[in-house]
Amino acid sequence: MGQRVFLLRLLTRRERLRRRIWHLMEDAGVLTFPLEVFGRVPNFIGAEQAAELLAKQPEFAQAKVVFVSPDHVMRRVRELVLERGKILAVSLPQRLLRRGAPALLQITERKAIKAAVSVDNFLRYGKPLSLPVDLAVLSSVVVDHWGNRLTPYREFGDREWQLLVEGGFVRESTKIATITHPLQFADDLVKWRTDEDVRAHLIVTPEEVIRVREHCEAASAPYQQNGSV
Repeated sequence: MGQRVFLLRLLTRRERLRRRIWHLMEDAGVLTFPLEVFGRVPNFIGAEQAAELLAKQPEFAQAKVVFVSPDHVMRRVRELVLERGKILAVSLPQRLLRRGAPALLQITERKAIKAAVSVDNFLRYGKPLSLPVDLAVLSSVVVDHWGNRLTPYREFGDREWQLLVEGGFVRESTKIATITHPLQFADDLVKWRTDEDVRAHLIVTPEEVIRVREHCEAASAPYQQNGSV
């Protein structure tokens, strides 16, 4: 009973933190379509610049298969994967999962890229994922400078990452990245996370790149490029 009460309280506190970030971004006027942000991954002004900056990083350049979350904020990231001649791995949102439809797809379209990266066209341009992922670009609502992150889901963990792991598409060398607005940073998420929450190795905003040291502790400063913590 004690553990159950603790987890329920933790879920409630995580939701309060997410709502604080959603309100903060809404009040600051940094959101773009879809403007109804509550319960979603925020799509922010500057997301395309963050995507371009991510594409300049060696983790992106060296990856052959890149998984990208299906959220609006990641659209430019998905375009860049195909523009650079890589294989784009995606997951179907719950609303598009049909009986027998694969949850994970790979897309290699080189001409109709803008159409192919639209969530509604994943099934048209994709085929079942068959290759391991080198880089996973996952969406976040809240992050800290140590790679801890919260998704919009009330449960623990990350649905897309769990699908990749369960499907056998994650290797020990697979890296995790996320793109965020500066307003999405919290001081320290360690006390809000569980072992099911996956951390990012790389956090990219429109103006900076933060690389998280492997196995770093919350009290240790992360390595940061293009800025200072």
